[in-house]
Amino acid sequence: MRRGFPNAFAALALAIALAACTHSSDSPPPPPTPDEEARADYARIVSGANALLNGDELAYFGADDDIERVGVRCLDDVCSAGFARFTRTSDFCLDCVELDLLGERRGVRQVVERGSGEYLDTHVYGGWLDHSFFASQTNLLTHDMLPDKGATVVTNYAVGFSTEENPSAVDGSARWEGLMIARDMRASPSRGQVILGNVDVTVDFGASAITADVEFTGIANVESGETWHDMAWHGMAVEEGGFARRDAPDDTISGRFFGPGEEEIGGVFERDGASGVFGGRRAPE
Repeated sequence: MRRGFPNAFAALALAIALAACTHSSDSPPPPPTPDEEARADYARIVSGANALLNGDELAYFGADDDIERVGVRCLDDVCSAGFARFTRTSDFCLDCVELDLLGERRGVRQVVERGSGEYLDTHVYGGWLDHSFFASQTNLLTHDMLPDKGATVVTNYAVGFSTEENPSAVDGSARWEGLMIARDMRASPSRGQVILGNVDVTVDFGASAITADVEFTGIANVESGETWHDMAWHGMAVEEGGFARRDAPDDTISGRFFGPGEEEIGGVFERDGASGVFGGRRAPE
């Protein structure tokens, strides 16, 4: 999910066209590989996306160094970092990165993306749905000309199609279930490593207001297996297809419903030394 690469869909279309040239008109082209299917699906989601959530950018040099923060503000499909750099939904693509398709968990396809360029090395751990995706990304600055060579920059984002409408239900509540993905940002040897857990979002359709509860459970470091305590946010107002709470720069959450029927959810959060994302599907009622 590195930004600034050429459009992945165009590259995929060219590859398919070249492949077709190597076969006679009597022979059908070979079926797409899982990698090709994944890239095409990703391009489809990006082409229909109209909403972007981005957490603050966090940077550090070492496990014990202070973390530098760049505030990020988002409006619809555009986010600005430090009033100087802008990211749009159309900036996301998969060209020039390698994919590891990790299979499905709780209805979410897990994907790891790795890329290496002249200026930085990128690692992304993401979750893909049908109308949205969410991911936690690190960029290690590697070029000698960069004054911050050796720094690692962490970004978290959720991208998808939003109707900007609140979900609805016949009964009094509904639930979305999926995954949370984050980076360990504590001053420890595990800083920057991926932590993974479950997310359950419950929406209560009250008589006077619609509110959302978000709960993270079963959280653990994917490398070491170290477990984390559960996290929860309760009673957040759902308005125009989203919800948010910000108690401090390092204690915040923002979520949005995605899909033509608000059947998916995605968001970003930061709390207790974890900075990450979450997403999932609506559970059967």
